[in-house]
Amino acid sequence: MTDALEQIGTTPGALIVADNPSFLSEYPTQARLDFTQTGLDDIPIKLTEVSARIQAAVKSTQFVSVVIVDMRWGSGTISATANFDRWGGFCDRIVEDTQVSIVSVYARSLMIEDQMLAAVRGHSHFLAPSGLYDNPFWLPPAYQAEATISQQIGFVLGRLVPDYEETPVHDDGEASGANPQWITAPRDLRPRVGKDEIWKIRCFGRLRVYLSDGSQIKWDIPGSAPRKSKLLFAYLLQRGEKGAPTDLLAELLWSDEPDETKKRNRLYHAVAMLRKTLGGTEFVRRNGNYYTLVPPDGTWIDIATFEQLCNRAKVLSKADKIEDAVALLDAADRLYSGDLFEDLPTTFFENDMENWVGPKREWFRDMALKVLRDKAAILRQRGRFRDALASCQKALQMDGLCEIAHAEAMRIFHAQNRADAITRQYRQYLSAMDAMDLEPETNALERLKAELVSSIP
Repeated sequence: MTDALEQIGTTPGALIVADNPSFLSEYPTQARLDFTQTGLDDIPIKLTEVSARIQAAVKSTQFVSVVIVDMRWGSGTISATANFDRWGGFCDRIVEDTQVSIVSVYARSLMIEDQMLAAVRGHSHFLAPSGLYDNPFWLPPAYQAEATISQQIGFVLGRLVPDYEETPVHDDGEASGANPQWITAPRDLRPRVGKDEIWKIRCFGRLRVYLSDGSQIKWDIPGSAPRKSKLLFAYLLQRGEKGAPTDLLAELLWSDEPDETKKRNRLYHAVAMLRKTLGGTEFVRRNGNYYTLVPPDGTWIDIATFEQLCNRAKVLSKADKIEDAVALLDAADRLYSGDLFEDLPTTFFENDMENWVGPKREWFRDMALKVLRDKAAILRQRGRFRDALASCQKALQMDGLCEIAHAEAMRIFHAQNRADAITRQYRQYLSAMDAMDLEPETNALERLKAELVSSIP
C-alpha cells in the first residue's frame, strides 16, 4: 500500500489523518489531523461528527486533493466492526460534498473477519501498486442499510456478470441471517430505525444498548420495571431467531407467582414496556405464542467481536506476528469490561428452569483470563517483564485462584532469576485457596514452582 500511495501521498494536496508514528513518517511534509482532532478516538465514535470535522479541515486547508486515513483507529474502538460497516458510506458523502478523494488504508493483519468483510463491502475501489481497481463486491450505502441478503447478492452479481444486471431476484428471506450468533433474525424482518441508525449492544459488564449518536437506550421509563425490561431483553437476545414462548417468559420473570393469568398479564405489560423502551413495536415481534427480539439491521454485539479478536490473535501469534497479536489481545481485553450481564440479578437465571447465563458467563470469563495470560506470555518472551507481570496481576484481580495467571507470573520471575518471588507467588496462590476454604485439585503448580526454582543458578 505504501508503494500505491507514493504518488498521491507526496503531493502538496494530501491531508493525512493518522496517529501512528510509522504511518506519519511516510508523509513528513503533509497537512495532518490526528485521531483526537477528528473524533476517531472518541468513545463512542460519532461518525457524523467525524465527517463534519474532516470536511471542515479540507475546506480550511489550501489545495487539498486527497485525504488519506490510517484505519488503525479501529484498533482503539470496541465497536470497530459496526463503524467500518458505515465508513464507506460516510466517505462517499465527504467526497460528494468536498470533491476531494479519500483513501482508507487498512492494516489487514489487525482486522478480524467481520471488519474485513465490512471494509470489502464499503469501498468502491481498491488501490494497489499496479493501479486503481473497481471493487466488484462493493455495496452502495443504500444496499447495505436497506436491502435483504438476496438483493445484495443480486446487485453484486449484476456487477460481476452483465447478463444478470437489473435481473429481479426472488427474495423469500430463506437462508438469510446475520452474524453474530445472538442476532439471527432474517434481514428482511429487520426494523429500519432511520438512516445509518444501528444498535451497539454491550453484554459484558452492565447491559447497555447504544444508538448511533452515542446515546444509550434508557431502561427506566415511566411505567416500566427496569430490571424486568433488561432481563426480558437479555433473554430474548440470547435466544436469537428462535424466540421464546410466553409461558417460558412468564415463568422466567415471575416464578413465585402461582396465578398463571396474572403472570401472563404481567408479561404482556412487560413486553409493551420493552417495546416502548426500545422505541417501537417492531423490535419485539410476536408470532403465535412466541416473542422474538428483532434488532435493527447492522446491529453490533460485543461478544462476537471478542471471540473473533481472540481467535485472530492466536493465528497471528502462531505466525510470529507478535506485535499485531498483542494489539488484538489488548483490544479483546478492553472489550471485556466485566462479567456477562453482571447487573442481572442471579435469582432470575439460577433456578430450576434453566441456567441461561451462568455457563456462558464462566466461559467468557475464562476466555478473558486466557487473553491476559497469553498477552503476558508474549510480553515475557519479548523481555517486557513489567508489562507481562501487570497483565498477570490484572487477571489475578479478576480471579485470585486463576492457576494459569499464577503460573505465568512464576515464569516471569524465573526469567528474571528471582527464586524468592516464584516461591512468594506460589504462597499467594495457597493463601487464596485457603481464604476460599479450598484445596488444590492437582499439584501441578507446586511442581512448576519446584522446577523453576531448581533451574535458577
